[in-house]
Amino acid sequence: MIQKEIQSIGCLEERVAFKGLMEGVFLSLYETNCRMYEGLEKRIEEELAYDQERYRIQTGIIEKKYLDVSHHLFCPMDEEDLKERRYGVPDIRKALEETGIFSLMKVMLCCDFLEIKKLWEIQPVFEGRISTQQGSEWKIEVRLQENRHYLDRIEGLYELFVKNGIPWKTVNAPYLYKMADMVLTGLPEGISENERIEQVSIRFGEYSSIIREHLVPVWNIRKLELESTGFPVPCGDHKSYEHTVSLRSFGGENAYLAGGDRMIRSVSQSGERLRIVSETGEARKWDVFMLRSSREHKIDRYTYPLMQNGRAESFAERYQGRWAPNIRTKTELSHFLKGFGMEGYVRYQGCSVEEAFPDGKETYPLNSFIEDEIRNPEAQKKLVLFFRKGEKEGWLQRDVMSFLTAEVQRVYPEYDCGGVLL
Repeated sequence: MIQKEIQSIGCLEERVAFKGLMEGVFLSLYETNCRMYEGLEKRIEEELAYDQERYRIQTGIIEKKYLDVSHHLFCPMDEEDLKERRYGVPDIRKALEETGIFSLMKVMLCCDFLEIKKLWEIQPVFEGRISTQQGSEWKIEVRLQENRHYLDRIEGLYELFVKNGIPWKTVNAPYLYKMADMVLTGLPEGISENERIEQVSIRFGEYSSIIREHLVPVWNIRKLELESTGFPVPCGDHKSYEHTVSLRSFGGENAYLAGGDRMIRSVSQSGERLRIVSETGEARKWDVFMLRSSREHKIDRYTYPLMQNGRAESFAERYQGRWAPNIRTKTELSHFLKGFGMEGYVRYQGCSVEEAFPDGKETYPLNSFIEDEIRNPEAQKKLVLFFRKGEKEGWLQRDVMSFLTAEVQRVYPEYDCGGVLL
């Protein structure tokens, strides 16, 4: 267009002046506008581009003596698990007065979900013994009680996903539903307030084959505290500010979530930069949660199998995954479940819609913290999923089945989904 305009100018001096004006002002302005538009387009594409696999959650449980705090992938779900617990009689007495119980230790129950369900109902009592630094010993009674502490962490993770605008996927964490507390309900009569407890021993009796001590639940999430770089940039709404956080020290291949602040409006990641739009206009530190994506090392060894909630997907499935998957046929449902790669534990056989579950439901809800305020549960029909046992870890099979059922429940909220082992 400029060349055509130049040729139409007859006066040589005007032609030279026009060239200078175009070269020095308008072409530079045009190129600047092009770069800004391309930058805006790229940023929109980055925010729309969604890869669920980057937000894959991996969980496991490791013996405390083998846990490496410098591990390339896993971190303890609770840092307190790494500390040596010290018991004092005043602390125990205070807890008993406030809550009626005092947790002496955490254990894991290596048994099937149906067996654990019975244990939660009967809450067996065990005999134990307290040894103090003063050399005295005291008999105690200890009760087994369900531990919900780690499940609360999963609920907090869900709220973090919602705040960052990331679609939620059920976390496959069977070990957390097998965690229990050995709780003290009273102190022996005559024990002195100044006695320091040195050792606690418990006789597990008939349950000694299924109770495991000194285990630490882990996941691939690490909490960071990072500062904004530069000054906050005002946004177009004249209320919010954009903060940039550098991720160079931790790697752009990982996924990051920002939390801990109700004033956050949106979060997006671009390579080694995290953009946080917030109502606060002051540079500050942010709670950032890093979801590590790392391959296993050859030297890694785990006593208990690792679990993850990712599945093998095609590009079309990943694109559609930003919204709810559209599954209409039994073949598509079978393909959906096989994508999780859990056939070593349970194998999907089929499904049916019933008025009630045959002989009861053999699975438990993994997303019970997400309340459905729209549908009436009494009016829902039952979608029964049938599975056969696999070859791996019989004590984990109903837990894996519960995870798969929970993912189907996300797809079919109009049904009450449950699994049954054939």
